[in-house]
Amino acid sequence: MNLGSSPIRVEAPAESDLAPGEAAGLDQTLQALFQSLRAMLSDLPPEAQTASGLSRASGVERTTCQRVVSAVTSPYPGLGLIEALPGPRGLRTLLEAIEAAGYALSDSQRLADCIARLEAEIRRLGGSRSGLLRRLAGLTSQTPGRLAKEDGSTRQRLFEAAAELTGRWSHLWLASHVYTPGPTPDRLIQSRVHGLLGHHARPDAVPLTFHVFSTEVCAENPDEVGVYRPLLKGEPDAILRAFSTQPLPVVRSKEPGEHVVQTIDREPGAPELPIDLLFGLRGLMTHPASRTNTLEEVWALVNFPVRRMLFDVFLHRSLARQCLPGLDHHLWRPDFSTRVGERWQTRFSDPVRLELLAPGSARTDAYTRYPEVLRLLFDADGLDPADYVGYRCDLTYPAWRTGYRMSFDFGAEA
Repeated sequence: MNLGSSPIRVEAPAESDLAPGEAAGLDQTLQALFQSLRAMLSDLPPEAQTASGLSRASGVERTTCQRVVSAVTSPYPGLGLIEALPGPRGLRTLLEAIEAAGYALSDSQRLADCIARLEAEIRRLGGSRSGLLRRLAGLTSQTPGRLAKEDGSTRQRLFEAAAELTGRWSHLWLASHVYTPGPTPDRLIQSRVHGLLGHHARPDAVPLTFHVFSTEVCAENPDEVGVYRPLLKGEPDAILRAFSTQPLPVVRSKEPGEHVVQTIDREPGAPELPIDLLFGLRGLMTHPASRTNTLEEVWALVNFPVRRMLFDVFLHRSLARQCLPGLDHHLWRPDFSTRVGERWQTRFSDPVRLELLAPGSARTDAYTRYPEVLRLLFDADGLDPADYVGYRCDLTYPAWRTGYRMSFDFGAEA
């Protein structure tokens, strides 16, 4: 699993939240584990205190080491620690490997006891790690010691400043993705609709661009894997005309390796009125379970300020059963798409809520025509929405120049 993801295996809506006493007890266990893991790391030589160094020193895979190092070198996140760390089995494997490598730890027994306590808490509160994560996903309050700020006031101020700076803003950023088993077991089909609704722009606004990222680039077969084509035939620019304002803008597309960049220009003399602009794309990709990196990352990049973001991902049930989903939020930087292994460097600590959608249902007040958009997205490939599990991030004033990442780990410990 990649650092910074917040895995939540969701097979059914959360049945109940943790009671206050349950949450307090779990928090105490996690605080003790957090301190013990910090002590373990500080006992190691400096060259073994990084993710790569710990992996070399212990012989444990870098992914596990990276999650541990990231978690214990960041501020204590409360109950979110159980999402950030590997499961008890992974922690025990790491501890045993460090001892077998000959490193002397000041209190390895205390760490082993903390891992055992966590394992017992998981069984008591959720039956399994995934069961407890489902209960944690239903929590409506923040973790102990942190106050919730749900009014979006800081993000709203950022929105207003960014709109003034860039000369652009939108009522809604919409992104919907559908993952379907492909023609062979090692392939998936990904279809998507994305765009801006109620988009305003001044004459002096900075250029409007969309970035459509692919998880992979396959130079040996560029016409198959990692290449995205229009969702509907007869629309070479991929614009969904039924949902976009007329007259249509001019769209220029490039594919510089790992993503498609679409630049949007108004026709000369077009009125400066708010516009709707939606795109539909489809591509073939390698099944994440068949890759070395088993984490599928789905991004919603807030490239321009928006009042609201609706970000949905739908997985076929057969795929949803194979992975742990998660959601986090990252600062964007120029080399972001090429630094998959270092997501912890850009991750914001504030949690983002991942919502489970009922099968075949994705109601929202964000966009009255959204049911029509989904019908087109599923009907384009003859898909039945009832066969899909949906995940949603619905946020008011998403932070400008950041990326919201929904991740699906096909190699995670359940």
